[in-house]
Amino acid sequence: MFMYIDRRRFFSYSGAFALGSASLLRGNCALVTQANSDQLAENLELAKLGQPLTEVLTLAAQAPSGHNTQPWTIRILDKEHWIVGIEGSRRLPGVDPTARETLLSLGAFLENLIIGASHYGYRVDYRIIATSPADSDVLDIRLQEARSSPQNLQRIKLRRTVRNGFRKEPIQSADLKSLMNYGTGLQYFAPDTAGAKCLAEGTVEANRQQAYRDPAEEELGKWIRWSTADAAKYRNGLTPASMEIEGIAGWYVSHFYDRASVLSKSFRETTIKQVKERVGQGAGWLVVSSPDGALATLIETGRRVERMWLTLRDMKMAIHPMTQMLEEAPWREQVARNLGTQSAPQFLFRVGYLTSYPNPTSIRMPASWIVSRSQA
Repeated sequence: MFMYIDRRRFFSYSGAFALGSASLLRGNCALVTQANSDQLAENLELAKLGQPLTEVLTLAAQAPSGHNTQPWTIRILDKEHWIVGIEGSRRLPGVDPTARETLLSLGAFLENLIIGASHYGYRVDYRIIATSPADSDVLDIRLQEARSSPQNLQRIKLRRTVRNGFRKEPIQSADLKSLMNYGTGLQYFAPDTAGAKCLAEGTVEANRQQAYRDPAEEELGKWIRWSTADAAKYRNGLTPASMEIEGIAGWYVSHFYDRASVLSKSFRETTIKQVKERVGQGAGWLVVSSPDGALATLIETGRRVERMWLTLRDMKMAIHPMTQMLEEAPWREQVARNLGTQSAPQFLFRVGYLTSYPNPTSIRMPASWIVSRSQA
């Protein structure tokens, strides 16, 4: 439960609104004209695609990303030629300075795109055009008409991160065998094993360090949409519902929390307390590794993890990314050695069965928001 209370902030809202009203009124015509112009440009870009390929783009954008920043951007050169990139303002330098997690997310985006395109009768050829994780343009996408291969698109639409409700029972052998089909770089650490203990303890301590590292918390605060108004405005980031803050606590934080709230001692300590509770729940841990951290390897690892993730709901199984050990020193330098992995861990997932599987709550930007104007 979130118990941090600051009543003074509540009484400041009306004054802030009054001060801002005059600024909003001044230049209103210019703002509306610019907004209409941008919306027209976005719609023209989507018009190049037509309905099936717009749906492919929408499916691709259901991919997971850190803090749900949805960092991908699309430049449509023509109907069947796209450039996929990373929007600089949606990077996470506070916790992902090397863009490792961003590139993994871009791989998940690519996997969804390929699945959606196959369903609607397109083959996807792609090549990596970025030479550095800092590059804005990453993938050159070419689509070619092909025979339709029907896919279970509901798997994409219903995929979600789950934080609570994990049952503490080991993964059944048949389910574990299915998971292991997604590559040699996947390891399972059952509860009460040395690996699981290492991950649980390290995750608590890495979270403690990150919770008291102000740049990381300030970045988190930037991406939490406490109010329904902000959620509707931005259509990205984390909401109380997606963080599974429910009931009275959910109502309270949605009305009285803001960006500064994450810097309070109460918020930081509540975060650590929740992590301690969660690492003891579930069927253990899944660790996904790759032979190196090269750009192409990260994208392919992201694709592989998304393929696995899309099958979990069928098994009533969920995963919760808890990657703070890979974001904070000294754990990121030690985790591979402590776990005995032969390659670099890229994902740390708490895993477990659910009694009932919740539907997605993550907000999503419409396709028109992730396209940019093509350039000659």
